[in-house]
Amino acid sequence: MRIIRLFILLPLLTLVPVAAAHADAVVAGDLIKFADLPGNTGGGEFKLTVNNDPANTFISFCLQKTEYMDFTSTFIVGSVNEFTLTDPVSNGGNALGQDPISSQTAWLYTQFRNGTLANFAYNNVGNGVFGTEELAANALQHAFWGFENEEALDASNYYVQLANGQNLANFGIGNVGVLNLYKYSATAPNHLGSEAQDQLVIRAVPEPATMTLFGVGALATAFRRRRTVRI
Repeated sequence: MRIIRLFILLPLLTLVPVAAAHADAVVAGDLIKFADLPGNTGGGEFKLTVNNDPANTFISFCLQKTEYMDFTSTFIVGSVNEFTLTDPVSNGGNALGQDPISSQTAWLYTQFRNGTLANFAYNNVGNGVFGTEELAANALQHAFWGFENEEALDASNYYVQLANGQNLANFGIGNVGVLNLYKYSATAPNHLGSEAQDQLVIRAVPEPATMTLFGVGALATAFRRRRTVRI
């Protein structure tokens, strides 16, 4: 009887809606072109176009001040990770040069991409804190660089204060990742030329509810097999 009840429950569980987080359609090997958007720090906002597809674009910010990009070259995604590459220890890197992105950076970028970042002057709609999108983009880019140890963290920066005021103990980095970019080279192995500015991206990461559902299904299957053997 317990087996029958479990089989009745499983179809009901599969009907529970699972929210799908928006993810950028970009993977290792994809080609990237940059376009400039508001912000004059030498960083973002940038619009990234994937594989010359006008329908596959997203907005990002840079994570490094020691590597560069431009608006004429083609870049290639070497990998999608949780860290930037070839960052010295002074910039937060470990012995391998890997610098994991911070929870504050990930939280701010998630809010930005969701269109819910407080006081961000989207489309130049300001509210007294940032009168223009350029000023808001500048502040946000400097917050990213500060949290990633690319420059001194400015405690007066509005977005530094906003992120530090959040309880991010359970947030981790969410679905945020890093595009490890290289300048495209026709002759280099895998076309990976010189390293370029790493960029923020929203990755495809299974939702917790989805993982729970998979776990219940696996448990039910194992239980059924065990009961069958005993019979």
